[in-house]
Amino acid sequence: MKLLFCIVLLLMLPAISTAAGEAAVVGHIQTLQGSVWIERGALRLGGEAGSEVRQGDILRTGKPGAVGLVLLDNTTVSLGSGSELVVRDYAFQPREGKFTLVMQMLKGSFSYVSGLIGKLAPDAIRLQLPEATIAVRGTKLLVEIGD
Repeated sequence: MKLLFCIVLLLMLPAISTAAGEAAVVGHIQTLQGSVWIERGALRLGGEAGSEVRQGDILRTGKPGAVGLVLLDNTTVSLGSGSELVVRDYAFQPREGKFTLVMQMLKGSFSYVSGLIGKLAPDAIRLQLPEATIAVRGTKLLVEIGD
């Protein structure tokens, strides 16, 4: 009985650690130039190629700085110098029919090219800007927010 309990517990550990506070990975940094960092809760992590991006992360670029992200559905996002972006909500579970992409652009420049979520569930995409929220139905978007 104890062995069965231990096996079940080991199988559940990934789900428990995510539920216990670690947000799900939504993508990774593919390219970067200059200074780039990720704010994850109270942590400030230096960005590097291959760094995980999680739901709730704030991505910031310095001056100079730029970063290119690839999300799990192959959506690509690029931030220019002096930019800030929050990944608010993300779900890509095609088998369950769950699709969500909500990002908040706080400042700077932002380029977006939709991936599979844009093809499978275009109504599930929201880009929040300081003055408006955009429901993206196309495949490409470029936004610049002034100071």
